[in-house]
Amino acid sequence: MADNKQIATDVLAAVGGKENVTKVIHCMTRLRFNLVDDTIPNDDEVKAIKGVLGVMRQGGMYQVIIGTNVPQVYEALCAEGGFTAKPAIDENPDGAPAKFEWTPKNVFDAVLNYLSGSVVPLVPVLMTAGLFKTLGAVFGPTFLNLVPADSSLVFLCDMLYNAGFYFMPILAGFTASQKLGANPYLGAMLGAILLEPSFAAMVGTENTLSFFGANVPMPLFGYGQTLIPILLCIPIFAFLEKKINGFMPGAIRTVFGPFLTVLIMIPLELYILAPLGSLLGNAVATLFEVIGNSPLGFLAIAIFAATYPMLVLTGMHIGIMGIAIANFGNVGSDAMFLMASTVQNFTASAVGLAVALKMKDPENKSLCWGYFLTQFFGGVGEPLLYGVFLRYKRPWVGTLCGGAAAGLYAAFTHVTLYTMASGIFSPLAFAGGSQGNFINGCIAMAIGFAVAFVTTWLFGLTKEQAEGRE
Repeated sequence: MADNKQIATDVLAAVGGKENVTKVIHCMTRLRFNLVDDTIPNDDEVKAIKGVLGVMRQGGMYQVIIGTNVPQVYEALCAEGGFTAKPAIDENPDGAPAKFEWTPKNVFDAVLNYLSGSVVPLVPVLMTAGLFKTLGAVFGPTFLNLVPADSSLVFLCDMLYNAGFYFMPILAGFTASQKLGANPYLGAMLGAILLEPSFAAMVGTENTLSFFGANVPMPLFGYGQTLIPILLCIPIFAFLEKKINGFMPGAIRTVFGPFLTVLIMIPLELYILAPLGSLLGNAVATLFEVIGNSPLGFLAIAIFAATYPMLVLTGMHIGIMGIAIANFGNVGSDAMFLMASTVQNFTASAVGLAVALKMKDPENKSLCWGYFLTQFFGGVGEPLLYGVFLRYKRPWVGTLCGGAAAGLYAAFTHVTLYTMASGIFSPLAFAGGSQGNFINGCIAMAIGFAVAFVTTWLFGLTKEQAEGRE
């Protein structure tokens, strides 16, 4: 494998040297450059550097895809160029914003971008809380029946699950506000308002709320374990905060800016935005149920499972998964998109394994083993996507066939996902319901792995590619 220091040297030279770099940061897999002249780098020459998986030009940045060894390459690059090293940033940071054009496509992209930036940071919380729930379910009476339903283990696991999911409006208020550049602590407060105990206790008992002496009819919903209501509130909050802080004198802005913003937001949130978000959440849940129960529901699941790696490559998966995660938070399970993306989880790993075993060139074989292990154990697929799928093209057949097979089996056996898990822990996503659901989820993943491996073994590489001559 190429030396990290050598990769850094070659990349720095290819982007025009340190004189052409105004800033360089890194994320999980990429070096991200702000360049004085972004016409200097030749994309094909950069891609040809040993240890580079690909390049992208996005958000005003020149991005060089390295893989999971990017922290070491970044450290070497900073040392050579005399740059100040920065901590790793989010995989999808905001670029320099251009003037927004109000076209349907731009609006749609902006909504998906907002959803992804608000929901994706919550995934570790959802996965952690869900795994605790899974732990209780596995040992409880619905699965292994090792402890009773009223045991302290089940109680504790349910409590930890609720801590992550019930307070989701607070966490989402924080992340959504960060995404839009608003005060995240006020955003969290707006989420907390929806969960305030005395307000939550009114659900099912009252239909009016006295607001400064006026009894105004209010639609009351339970907002625990929801995302969409707070996600509707935060854009309005961010707009109000910016406008109010813009005209308010600096001497009183610190105290009265937040107060006035929240004062205006309270009736908008409680009477309009949050109830509308609750209705939208129910509508999304109904839509997913209708699609899943339709005569062609199995086909939708199979297509999504088959093409999910392609969606990841284009970034389109983030918006779809944002909606799916919001629905998952609302209903506590998923039999559509989250389930489909999980049952195909091992298909890409199977492709990586088949390619690594067939590869005869020692250097490429070593790289492919690294791609496989990163995907299989950690669930990080970008190195495999750029290092194998885009480079050799034919391996796409393996993941398409494997994903479709896994999705079809899961659809016909009505597999349901109860928690979010990735990498080697993916099968745990199907624990929480019946034993049959867990078994069928594992079978679907095994089918996807087997089909993807066999297909890739037979058709995934040419002789020239395996020998490193192409």
